[in-house]
Amino acid sequence: MELTENARIVLERRIGGRDGNGDPTESAEDIFVRVARNISLAESVFHKDTGQAAIAMALAEAKFLKLMGNMDFLPNSPTLVNAGKELQQLSACFVIPVEDSMEGIFESVKQAALIHKTGGGTGFSFSRLRPTNSGVSKTSGIASGPVSFMQVFDKATAVIKQGGTRRGANMGILRVDHPDILEFIHAKDDLTKLNNFNISVAITDKFMIALANNEDYDIVNPKDGEVCAQLNSRVVFNQIITSAHTTGDPGVIFIDRINAGKANPVPKRGPIESTNPCGEQPLYPWDSCNLGSINLSNFENAGKVDYARLSEVVHDSVHFLDNVIEMNKWPNPEIAEVSNAIRRIGLGVMGWADLLIKLRIPYDSEEAVELAEAVMEFIQQEADKASCVLGMTRGNFPDFADSIYSHVYPALRNSTRTTIAPTGTISIIAGCSGGIEPLFALKFMRSHFLDKDPNKRFEMAEFHPALADWLNTQDAPNQPLPSYLVTSGDIAPEWHVRMQAAFQKHTDNAVSKTINFRKEATREQVEEAYVMAYVTGCNGITVYRDGSRENQVLNTIPTVGTDDGRGEETAINPISPSPTRRKLNDTRSALSHKFSVGDFEGYITVGLYPDGSPGEVFIIGNRTGSTTRGYLDSIGLLFSLALQYGTPIDKVTEKLQGSRFEPSGRTGDIDIPVATSVVDYIARWLRREFVDKGTTVEYTKEPTGNMCPDCDAPLFYGSGCSECISCGYSKCG
Repeated sequence: MELTENARIVLERRIGGRDGNGDPTESAEDIFVRVARNISLAESVFHKDTGQAAIAMALAEAKFLKLMGNMDFLPNSPTLVNAGKELQQLSACFVIPVEDSMEGIFESVKQAALIHKTGGGTGFSFSRLRPTNSGVSKTSGIASGPVSFMQVFDKATAVIKQGGTRRGANMGILRVDHPDILEFIHAKDDLTKLNNFNISVAITDKFMIALANNEDYDIVNPKDGEVCAQLNSRVVFNQIITSAHTTGDPGVIFIDRINAGKANPVPKRGPIESTNPCGEQPLYPWDSCNLGSINLSNFENAGKVDYARLSEVVHDSVHFLDNVIEMNKWPNPEIAEVSNAIRRIGLGVMGWADLLIKLRIPYDSEEAVELAEAVMEFIQQEADKASCVLGMTRGNFPDFADSIYSHVYPALRNSTRTTIAPTGTISIIAGCSGGIEPLFALKFMRSHFLDKDPNKRFEMAEFHPALADWLNTQDAPNQPLPSYLVTSGDIAPEWHVRMQAAFQKHTDNAVSKTINFRKEATREQVEEAYVMAYVTGCNGITVYRDGSRENQVLNTIPTVGTDDGRGEETAINPISPSPTRRKLNDTRSALSHKFSVGDFEGYITVGLYPDGSPGEVFIIGNRTGSTTRGYLDSIGLLFSLALQYGTPIDKVTEKLQGSRFEPSGRTGDIDIPVATSVVDYIARWLRREFVDKGTTVEYTKEPTGNMCPDCDAPLFYGSGCSECISCGYSKCG
């Protein structure tokens, strides 16, 4: 197998087995052999009466090993981690119902904990819970409402290490017609709360019609199903948009569209109330899904999509995922019953941005959108054919007669076949771009903690091969990048939405996609994206505005007050908050420069914030004495603290340039030929690089403010959830 070094590290650290000392016991090759062998064992079920079981298993193992070894297809992480091991829990996605009783709520907490322990993510609808301040007949008490109970789920998730590889991830859903909807919309405005949840509002068609007419709509008490109030649709929608613009939450799902579509293949099992953590997998209560993704970057041939080979891989991948259902050890009997009755699978794609680059097609173009629709339509058709063939040979999924397909196909093995997932971990393993997202950067650093030493960090530069190829063809420096090397921050939001809609048109379940906005984007632009998602046929939408999670929304400023005569306290003198230090991410871009002043030689390294501005300065010199080293360290520390506490770099450099002490002299720098000291040179060089010339933005994803539980690097927001670009951890599975 041709694996990148980073892929091998992720496989060994996050996927493979370890001994009692924490040392890896499996190579990358061992992992794929283990998984292929285990999933091929399902063949014995279908060939037990033919005497061909051994041959069928051997052929399937070879087929599955080729799929994964060529990086043409990879299953979701729980399958890679657990197949052939004691847990044998292979699914990524589950939805657990939350009943309106204390017993039901805490049973759901328990079931979610058991699922997180095995590596799965969970979704919940809290729409059945009675609203805040409702009466509780058994105790004569008062209900605390859905949001308060979400905090219980969040705390439980935080203390469970998910399968030894990741922390749990949740989706919280509340219907737009629930009495507590306004509280729910703002539940994550405080970025210190519900950090183990993504949240989405379940928006109905009635609400969208009311919104179009700026009308009020009914609020329904789930306790008795009675209309208890009305809210103005525009007011509610404005609050959704404002909160999403500020923090990225909530997203929305169009719940009626989902229930009327292919994601609801057996209506008697429904209705669908929630999705998995990234939103791409709508599921019934106690439903699950096994996901896997095809690496589209492998299917370019002579400037075209190789549809013939893609067809073969789609059929083999559907075969693989159907076997996963057979080999799965379900977390509880309820999940086992639903999963086996409908046999839902979700075949998706990754490497879409890489394929476009190989074809020299800009992501933000009509050609790319048209190709997206064509490729996904082909995958959907081939997946349907593959499932039909399996239905004829293995039998239909048990609920086939009650499904929307009973009069469409002569046979069908799986009630749904396609899903577009974010593919955080498996795209790193495959060495390709994630899901259908554009590239977020052409070069960056990955950072990992290796071995058993929690302080040992290993960093590797990621440099997209297409950028290297383009640079090698340039005769002149500083040429503008070609349009096909566009990154997410340079793509207008409407192209993100259109790309999601193109894939959704030919996807059974749903599509995980983040609609990226520049920092200066207005709330009106976010609103346009939400409306566009509904109009273009998306099942939901998640947005993220660059920089939005750097701000703490509910930073309450203490006040001193006085009684105004009515028994109310009036703020008269806000107390100024303490200065805030803006720390750099553990994984960061940096600029390094070699310099000389007289006979002194050294290096300046400047650590950069995600927006490209400087945040720290290190100076290393050729004089090794303790005095010189301390002098250089102190200068760098003072520079760094000044920058991190918000002192403008032009002010820092203005005060320090012109400092006079030894060493001093000629520098060999054409712009700064003579320096009166090392500090003088550093200040003038920083001014040249960051004041007069401007900065270089390296990252287009923004940190969430939380740290990766695996490698302690910063988590970034993308694909609808928190991701670590260092080790590949994804909060959403």
